[in-house]
Amino acid sequence: MNVGPTSRAPGPPPRSAIATRVLASFGVTVLAFAITVGWSVVAQRRTAQDSEELARGYVPVALKLGQLRATQATVATLVDGIPDERNPLSTRLVIETLTSVRRAKFTETRAAAADGLASVGDETARDLSTSLVREIDATSSSLADDSAAFDRLFASIDAQDKDSVNRTLVSLGAEEHDGDRRLRALADRLAGSMDELSARSRARERSALLALIALAVLTLSVGVAVSIHTRRLLAPLARVTERAKAVARGDLTPRDVIASDDEIGQLATAFERMVAGVARAQSRAVANERLAAIGKMAAHVTHEIRNPLSSIGLNIELLEEEMAQLGNGGGSVPSEARALLGAITREVERLEHLSEEYLRVARLPSPRMEADDVAATVRDIVAFARPEMERAGCTVAVHVEDPVPPALFDESQIRQALLNLLRNAREAMTDGGAIDVRVAAEGMSVVIDVEDRGGGIPEDIRTRVFDPFFSTKGEGTGLGLAITRQIIEAHGGGITCESREGGGTRFRLALPIAPSRALRTPPPARPSL
Repeated sequence: MNVGPTSRAPGPPPRSAIATRVLASFGVTVLAFAITVGWSVVAQRRTAQDSEELARGYVPVALKLGQLRATQATVATLVDGIPDERNPLSTRLVIETLTSVRRAKFTETRAAAADGLASVGDETARDLSTSLVREIDATSSSLADDSAAFDRLFASIDAQDKDSVNRTLVSLGAEEHDGDRRLRALADRLAGSMDELSARSRARERSALLALIALAVLTLSVGVAVSIHTRRLLAPLARVTERAKAVARGDLTPRDVIASDDEIGQLATAFERMVAGVARAQSRAVANERLAAIGKMAAHVTHEIRNPLSSIGLNIELLEEEMAQLGNGGGSVPSEARALLGAITREVERLEHLSEEYLRVARLPSPRMEADDVAATVRDIVAFARPEMERAGCTVAVHVEDPVPPALFDESQIRQALLNLLRNAREAMTDGGAIDVRVAAEGMSVVIDVEDRGGGIPEDIRTRVFDPFFSTKGEGTGLGLAITRQIIEAHGGGITCESREGGGTRFRLALPIAPSRALRTPPPARPSL
């Protein structure tokens, strides 16, 4: 674990950008709308085609065929009434006129069926057109010789040949009624086709209407779904905005971010990292300001009290000498005076110690960075502190995970920082115990772990242990860990406090690995412990 400051590499680009998603959502809506409009256009066009097929194809044929049927039915009726006519000449003129009109109607009906219906209809209409033309031609051919039959009929009437008249009327009437029947069958067939076309048109209209309603509902549903989707996509942006307002009001507590693979998710993550960085920077700035103020105060106060303390210490020494001489001369020195003098001596020493600790804050110089062997330095420091640890009932073990590259550090300052942590570990175990010091390379840092097996530090307190004057002990200045952090951060590293698995506390120091150009000739090997 690299606890020092690190520059986080930019993450991979989002798999699907917000703009792309919104555009895709809009495209889905447009596609649904286009399908609806397209279907509506197709349905309207089909309806228009059906109407055109009826108006320009079926209806003209039906009208012409109806006129032809009326003419044929009139001729057949006149033929049936010839025997009862008193003036056959007028009937003959009417029949000749009607047969002439019938021939013209056959031609018009055939043209309407062959040209109009075949040109505007579909395959069914073209098949019907072919069949109608064939039937019209056959009917027209069957009635083509009725003119000669009418001539023979009226000749027989003029000759008053009743037998010939009857024979001719029977034959002619059969032909005319057969023609009427065939034309009526054509008209019925055409009417049935028109009814089928109308039924199909109505069914298509109903289907088109239902499909249009379904597509409209689908388009509306797609629009609503796209709106909800877009709102969900942009919802994190509102949370980021609210978070920015909270930060502007001074809330620098980092928050958890809901993971997402788009720009807003990356923005929220980067924003929270920025807030955490600002909070750390602010905390460090406050701590540095407090340490600077402490340094100035310490420099002034210690300057003012060290001379009186030196004078008091000198007078105590003189008193001790006087009391010693008095005791050697046979005089008696009250035990209370000796106890009082010892108490004064201890308090003076404590004040001198406090003044020295304050002066360390004021006099802490910038580190003189040199590439060196961290593991060897740690072993030396532990060897120096081991007697002090053992007097308190503590054992210290050093664990080095090879290989450990050289790091950049100021040996005297790192010594001070590591001694502070060892003494903290000792004080955390009032009944003694084991202290583990581990050295390992992690990433671009060399990490030093100092672990104790004390009672541990609660999580809500661990965030404050590096604050100046903060202490969980009933005595001390509360500057030890603050000075330690100041030393490590001046080295470009980092320090953290965390709980140790199994109980106790672990402090982690991270020092930057020395670049290759900073390496110097390796120092002589130091004896291992």
